[in-house]
Amino acid sequence: MNILLCDDHQLLLDAMTASLTAHGHDVVATVTDPFAVADIAAELAPDICIIDIGFPRGNGVDAVREIAQRAPSTKVLVLSASTDPATIREAFEAGATGFVRKQDSIAEVLDAIRQLMNGEIALEPRLLRAAMSQPSSAQASRPDLGARYTLTPREVEVLRLIVAGRGTADIADELHIAKSTARSHIQSLLVKTGVHNRLQVAALAVRQGLVATST
Repeated sequence: MNILLCDDHQLLLDAMTASLTAHGHDVVATVTDPFAVADIAAELAPDICIIDIGFPRGNGVDAVREIAQRAPSTKVLVLSASTDPATIREAFEAGATGFVRKQDSIAEVLDAIRQLMNGEIALEPRLLRAAMSQPSSAQASRPDLGARYTLTPREVEVLRLIVAGRGTADIADELHIAKSTARSHIQSLLVKTGVHNRLQVAALAVRQGLVATST
């Protein structure tokens, strides 16, 4: 897996490079400046960019947004010491698809990488629920999202599993359907609700009461 790293601490970059290389990944570049990372991502098109969102100069969320726009094939995994739900939600709405904490182990980082490359969201369910509880600027600009939607029983089942943090493969296994069928149901949910990713559709489900969730 080709990986681009961005953090303002060189020691962390060196440690991450050594750990990821030891586990068979190729770190194609390391960057300390969030203003430069999108240029490098656009040039190298890595499989994954692992990036902090807290910088003394610049905004990591803005960098995530620019990477998503300029290197759309690159998955963005946020690595941060902060678990502020509003910040996590903002990062996901900017284009991130995974989040791990700096205090997590390398095994957890590797697992998040695997989830992203399988087309899944890599975010701890507790943090997912907390992020979903935050106001969404995307929903605020789309007042029609407050309407109720006509979902099939199978789509409701899929939606419940998305809210629970399940990936495509897990949804397919739990519902005893093909992965391609699970992907079709997920795409249908996005189309029907008018949102752009699983985090947004899960947040919509909770906020509009489309499915019940446990705390």
